Amino acid sequence: MLQTKVFQFCRSLYGVRCELSRRWSSQHHILGAKTVDTGGCLEVQHPHWPHSLRVTYPWLRDHCRCDQCFNHVTVQRKFDLGTLKLNIRPAAVNSTPKELEVTWPDGHKSKYDYQFLWQNTFEGRRTSYKSPRLFWTPSTFPEPDLTTVPLSALESSDKNGVQKLLYSILRHGFGFISEVPPDIESTRLAVEKVCAVQKTFYGEMWEMQGTNLPHYDTAYTSEYIGPHTDQTYFSSAARIQVFHCLQPALEGGGETLLVDGFSVAQKYKEKYPQGYDFLSSTAFPAQYKEEGQQHASLDTVFKHNPVTGNLQQFRFNVYDRAPLSSIPMEKMQDFYLHFSNLVKTVQNPRNEHWLQLQPGMVLLIDNWRIMHGRNKFSGMRIMCGCYFDNDDFSSAARVLGIQLE
Repeated sequence: MLQTKVFQFCRSLYGVRCELSRRWSSQHHILGAKTVDTGGCLEVQHPHWPHSLRVTYPWLRDHCRCDQCFNHVTVQRKFDLGTLKLNIRPAAVNSTPKELEVTWPDGHKSKYDYQFLWQNTFEGRRTSYKSPRLFWTPSTFPEPDLTTVPLSALESSDKNGVQKLLYSILRHGFGFISEVPPDIESTRLAVEKVCAVQKTFYGEMWEMQGTNLPHYDTAYTSEYIGPHTDQTYFSSAARIQVFHCLQPALEGGGETLLVDGFSVAQKYKEKYPQGYDFLSSTAFPAQYKEEGQQHASLDTVFKHNPVTGNLQQFRFNVYDRAPLSSIPMEKMQDFYLHFSNLVKTVQNPRNEHWLQLQPGMVLLIDNWRIMHGRNKFSGMRIMCGCYFDNDDFSSAARVLGIQLE
């Protein structure tokens, strides 16, 4: 059974050291705690923490979780931030084995569980979060037992199968559901046990049969498709893409291509650091057009977490590029230099993992990380699938206790 790693720094809570302004005490000892002036903030140190936490007084007052300041039923704040004084200082601080107690000048009392402080302050969260991501190449492609969950496990009430599948997607960028009946409705029922299906102009579930062209997209042909991510023409691309091969190509071909985009990005950054910076800061347009639909987006190739700076999304699709109207002439040569180097890096065969999808095996990929493609094929080939958006996928992971960045 997969168990999500949870930090246990806050179980034994004796010996907490608190440092506080001399305004009310410069050397004050309470249950082993110590308070000294730290220039307008409280420093809390615990023996099970790898380092102390410095928390400003406005932050503490704003994060009071008493019933007067916080609605525990709706999980919403009630405290009026407009009344907060930026120079606020506590009248008293007390530490108990369970929590930190602060009394404010107006007599209001706030209590803070030590684990709450560790998990919700910038320094604590930055230290406690450990990315599960494991980059791969064809030679290190994960074994099936790490990435595959049978449908029966998803149907179990303990949710361990769903948790394993979500963790595999976050760690490796993909996961499989096995033993799924090879039809579109069974596929829907299987994936809805993981996350709600996203509705797009393709509908909720899409189906491709041979070379039928219900949408103006290369995916609906039998041609070779190189590695790419989907929906670069949306302002927020789908987080997860689902594939189920209901019938392999009758006359051969149609193998699926997977490339770890984050592994490629790491290689590209090491070899072309200026190119990485350029494609992280320079947006260019993508588009999708068909009768009744006209979608366009302007964004960068590499998108990063705004707090940690870690790579969060790799947007790469050479097919859906719109006319290049967003880059001034003086930067045009730089764009073609850096983007062409990225294309060459992506297309290196040493990054490519090929597999033949089979009926009954549903593939889920992280569309913000994993590029996919397809070999050309002949004869009837039937595929179905769908998308999950990022918000629903992230919520499903958090509900099962998986910590996200």
